[in-house]
Amino acid sequence: MQHAFPQTDLAAIVLLPVELRTLAVLAALRFASADDLRAAGVGSDVVATLVDRGVAFAFSLQRRMTDAETTTVLALTRRGARELAREAALEPETVPSSTQKSCSRSAMFMDHSVALSGFALRLALALSDADAPARLLSWEQRPERLAAVAPVAATDSSPAGQPIVPDGLAVIEGPRGPETMLVEIDRGTERPGYLGGKGAGYLRFWLDRGPERCFGTKALRILTVAPDANRTERLMDSFREETRGAGAGLFWFTSEDALAASGYLAPVCSTLRRDVLSLW
Repeated sequence: MQHAFPQTDLAAIVLLPVELRTLAVLAALRFASADDLRAAGVGSDVVATLVDRGVAFAFSLQRRMTDAETTTVLALTRRGARELAREAALEPETVPSSTQKSCSRSAMFMDHSVALSGFALRLALALSDADAPARLLSWEQRPERLAAVAPVAATDSSPAGQPIVPDGLAVIEGPRGPETMLVEIDRGTERPGYLGGKGAGYLRFWLDRGPERCFGTKALRILTVAPDANRTERLMDSFREETRGAGAGLFWFTSEDALAASGYLAPVCSTLRRDVLSLW
């Protein structure tokens, strides 16, 4: 019997056979860099074969102005979506694909998209290990789905509340039970005060028992991933200022550099009060 593509089940997707895994990752995340796919066990030979067959396409992205080289990014073609549907007995219309036109967005948009997908994929890989201290139950990064379940918090200008849309939403079975982790991917393009303001909104949402009401979990964390340590410190200062230091354990911070160097389960995170922490 055919069924819908399990868009949010990254934990199962990363365990599929390698070619099917690649197509499913691209369908779920829309874009993935060659480096991120390599971390998922997808070699350059597999990537080349999929591109040659027309089930995926590759393009170059200049992610940061300071980078000497471009990043190779992969996306799923419509032909690839049809193949994935056939091989996995899925309803074809439920398998999303990309087109060359959909990748012709601004470099800033594409950089953020690749960073978000890379975080999600590597988190799923880390938590798929049999010895991992937690399990990834679901991952959501589609803007329209996130907007539909976005936390709502009252502000001075909007007493009735306004949505606070994160970049990603993970539901995780941790050592102390299920928790929701809202993820903010910062690429250094917004002023720190902008994200600090979102932090203040998240704090009001948490104090109003929003997590249980909206997500069905009592535990909530907001994880902000910055490009490097200096940017992380600036963001932490902004969160402290905007929240007046309240809810310190709610807000977690790390950098893309630290995660790449040490891994997603290493003690590379900080809260507003403590440093050298692991997520679980």
